[in-house]
Amino acid sequence: MIRAQFAEMMLRRDESIELARTALLIAAEGDPAIEVDAEMAKLEGWAATLAARLDPGWNSLQRLARLRNFMFEELGFRGDVKDYYSPKNSLLNAVMERRLGIPLTLGIVFMELGWRIGLRFEGVSFPGHFLVRLAGEPGDLLLDAFDHGTSVHEEDCRRMIESSTGGVIPYDEQMIRSVGRRDVVARLLFNLKVACVRAGDLEQALTAVDRLLLIHPDSAPELRDRGLLLYRLDRYAAALESLRAYLEARPDALDREVIERHVAALQLMLTGGE
Repeated sequence: MIRAQFAEMMLRRDESIELARTALLIAAEGDPAIEVDAEMAKLEGWAATLAARLDPGWNSLQRLARLRNFMFEELGFRGDVKDYYSPKNSLLNAVMERRLGIPLTLGIVFMELGWRIGLRFEGVSFPGHFLVRLAGEPGDLLLDAFDHGTSVHEEDCRRMIESSTGGVIPYDEQMIRSVGRRDVVARLLFNLKVACVRAGDLEQALTAVDRLLLIHPDSAPELRDRGLLLYRLDRYAAALESLRAYLEARPDALDREVIERHVAALQLMLTGGE
């Protein structure tokens, strides 16, 4: 049921995707106790409280200032610097409960509240650090929900990419282009996959990969990851199918030799060594 709702959401036009609801559906598939409608009501309640404190004549920057104060000072949302890679930081219900998150999940709450008070927010899938754009302002305004919604300038972006890649990847303006809601969902699932693998929760990592493949059915890296996760979970026939599909999709893959060894081992196991 939850997976079907997620699949239906991904079939919508990008602008019709309910970002927070989709993020909550992702969390609910791993925890049936999560009540998506109740969590959405909590978000709507926050937005209503915020909206009641706005003057109808305020411009976008005045509304932004009140949003920052409400979300980061009154509600107390902040970046989780102690346990950044915890899977909880990619589960929106946990982020809303703990008021802790990573740039992406905090950005989702920030955008959802902003949209409800008339702010033209867009997601920016900056490498390693999700940002939010307030469109329509002079030069556009980049904001960092991990740092209390503060403004981010080009020199900050250059510094962040240099720091995260050791200077190997140069800054490019394409890194700060706006992305659609479907792309934000895909990034959330990718983050969740990585966090679950780090935590040793391979079942939840596999679930994240399966949902990524609903968004991008032909994604060769996700076919590979699905196969490797299935292998580690001892589901050998399904693993073999996914790894073969990866090799077919990427005949010139740099890791082809490694994957071919996995395929050979799986074939041996499935035939009983004959």
